[in-house]
Amino acid sequence: MSDAKALKILFKSPVTESMLRFLTNTTLKVIPCPKETAYPSPPTSPTGHHNKRSGTATPSLPSLMTFIARLVRHTHVYTSTLLTAACYLAKLKKILPRDAHGLPSTAHRIFLACVILSAKCHNDSSPQNKHWAAYTEGLFTVEDVNLMERQLLQLLSWNTRVTEQDLYDALATLLEPIKYDLERTRKLVSRSHYHQRNVSACSSTSTLVGSPSAYALHASPAKLAQAYPQGPAYTTLDMNYI
Repeated sequence: MSDAKALKILFKSPVTESMLRFLTNTTLKVIPCPKETAYPSPPTSPTGHHNKRSGTATPSLPSLMTFIARLVRHTHVYTSTLLTAACYLAKLKKILPRDAHGLPSTAHRIFLACVILSAKCHNDSSPQNKHWAAYTEGLFTVEDVNLMERQLLQLLSWNTRVTEQDLYDALATLLEPIKYDLERTRKLVSRSHYHQRNVSACSSTSTLVGSPSAYALHASPAKLAQAYPQGPAYTTLDMNYI
């Protein structure tokens, strides 16, 4: 079944928990990030959620899936915009060194930057960075958001183009169930049409076999006389046939 048709259906679907789980797993595969909180924080850490003197990461850092769910709830982001971020995540995974390691908040930063880039590049209008910072519920400042967006663009060499093939590859996990359902529906419809044709053909055959004209073609004169004592009906049919 066509990837294009499945993608169209996917983009028209509402955001689901399976999509959030998919994005969470995709983001976590980009770069290994520790779960512990006793690590230095990147520059310009969130105000009120980080001890700048001690340099320790915020203990209130939510799980990545919770963080993504909050963004979706606050922004009402389109499904297409949200899932297109997976393409940037895939590109980023190929670019970063295999031995690269992040901080506890790195996955959150990476995902947020990818969503912001997706929103700005594939929508006529999108929230400003100060709004994105507010959507994080104080986890990141405007300076944080500006920095992570700029760093992502530099890693991508400012190439923000996303092709249909990029979408097919990045979203294959979500597209496969839709393609399966489309193929199953196609087979069911095909079987239904085949059954209807057979029923129609059988009905036509039964009508033909049970008609006087069919009987007249195969019966002997003696049987015809018995079956049709009113001779004119048979005679007229017989003459027409001849």
